[in-house]
Amino acid sequence: MTRARLAPALLLLPLLAALAGGCAAVGELAKSAFKKPTLTLQQVSVASIDFNGATLAFDYQVENPNGFGLTVGKLQYWLELEKRVVTRGEAPGGLALPAAGSAPVRFTARLPFAEVPRLVELVRSAAPVHYTVGGVVGVDTPIGLLDLPISHAGTVDLPRLPEFRVTAVGVHMASLSELEVVLTIDVANANPFPLPGGELQYAVAVGGEVVASAEAGQVVDVPAKGHGKMKIPVRLSLLGAGRAAASAVRGGTEVRLSGQAKVGAFSAPFDVRTPPPAR
Repeated sequence: MTRARLAPALLLLPLLAALAGGCAAVGELAKSAFKKPTLTLQQVSVASIDFNGATLAFDYQVENPNGFGLTVGKLQYWLELEKRVVTRGEAPGGLALPAAGSAPVRFTARLPFAEVPRLVELVRSAAPVHYTVGGVVGVDTPIGLLDLPISHAGTVDLPRLPEFRVTAVGVHMASLSELEVVLTIDVANANPFPLPGGELQYAVAVGGEVVASAEAGQVVDVPAKGHGKMKIPVRLSLLGAGRAAASAVRGGTEVRLSGQAKVGAFSAPFDVRTPPPAR
């Protein structure tokens, strides 16, 4: 390039530098004029709950104090139990934030009861589950994507375990050598949601002697805030059961049912017996 051709290019350098400086000044002006949006938690509610877990709904409000509209570009969240993440999720962006206005942001997170540390202890003491939710709401702004942090700690009450009660004991001859003792069990569900069927492990004792046990019984379905009944038949040999069978025939002997019901993420121990005879 000749000196004659180079001269005009050199003359442009101050102009380009001025333009660059002007853009930087405009950027700084935009930053100083821009007001940061705010994120406020409105409420936390239990959207649904059962014996496997609870779905929590988090309602936030994003406030845009600027005189121009913005857009929520992303939403990411996670839920922790004792500093261990058990649920992650994200929601699509695109929510419009009006100028000098606000818009609601909602997301739901599942809390699986099977992931709760020391679940049995919490159930026994009727203590709630403590959780922490975190994440970010990303807002698209003239100065780039701005992350508004999500941070909240709360508790969730665990479901109440079903209650078992022996309501009747029927005894009849099944054959010349066998008795059948039928226990009618009332299953009470105090929760505002149904109790699904589950697995039942139990032992039956008559007069203090264990006469039967099972590893794969079934718990009946029970409606919300309702009762269900199940019958447990036990066959006793008149020759082999001895004292227990004789006591059952005479009646008035305590019949005891003990074991464990597996319902969802919960194992509910039970130990029920017939009431003593009236005197």
